[in-house]
Amino acid sequence: MRLRLLALALLSTTLLTGCLDAVPSEGDSPLRQRAQEVVDRVRDAVEEAKQRQQEESGAVERRAPAGDDVLRTDTRTAFDYEEYSATVQQVLGSLDEYWSQALPEAFGVRYSSPSRYVYYRPEESAGPRCGSERAPAKNAFYCPAGDFIAWDESGLLIPYYVGSGDFAAAFVLAHEFGHAMQARLPEREPLGVLNELQADCFAGAWAAHVAGQGMLEAGDLDEATLAVFTARDVPGTKFTDPRAHGSGFERTRAFADGYESGPGRCYPAPRGDWVVQQTR
Repeated sequence: MRLRLLALALLSTTLLTGCLDAVPSEGDSPLRQRAQEVVDRVRDAVEEAKQRQQEESGAVERRAPAGDDVLRTDTRTAFDYEEYSATVQQVLGSLDEYWSQALPEAFGVRYSSPSRYVYYRPEESAGPRCGSERAPAKNAFYCPAGDFIAWDESGLLIPYYVGSGDFAAAFVLAHEFGHAMQARLPEREPLGVLNELQADCFAGAWAAHVAGQGMLEAGDLDEATLAVFTARDVPGTKFTDPRAHGSGFERTRAFADGYESGPGRCYPAPRGDWVVQQTR
């Protein structure tokens, strides 16, 4: 299924403030009114997209496939694990190919591939450790200690793939690949939220690369934009929180910056453009 409700070009040119909680509050200024219009429009689009997905696909049964199992996703279609796995491999291969050129060209830094890619299913066995930390359920991560990328397949990536589309799942991998590229750069951002937004920006730069190759289908960017927007922080999260990833608008803005301007726009992170600090 392809979502057609969120236009990346619109978001990238009009999202100039941040989330609703961060909109300046000096009266009814034109800036506040414009920001409120954007907030309302995007939120309505997200809710409409979710509702349309539910109506078109019905209830989604999400479980970990074994072997050549077929996962039923609605009353008309079936999710094929081999097709999903091939998509994951294609995305990882594309990311590796892109960054092998982009990292030295944009930053003069030598590229090396992550050491490995690991999927895990917490309901079956524990995922890979990163130092002393256990692999989290329903999440994906880059581990600097082992230089690997890992993801919960049954709790995160397959639900993204089934519920939001193949390019939404691709965004998850591209974001974690962005963290791997950060580890290869000489300087790291001081704020955790800037590291996360920078990884979104890097994911956007890769998305533009595959779009330029004609590899995207109608609706793919909508899937990625919806994934970026919905994977936002809980409202009220402080931007100084080390676990912060950014509001929906901050994440969408960072992704769009990378898509429009390439990886050079992402490093160093343009904090003043990405993070709105007033009330967060």
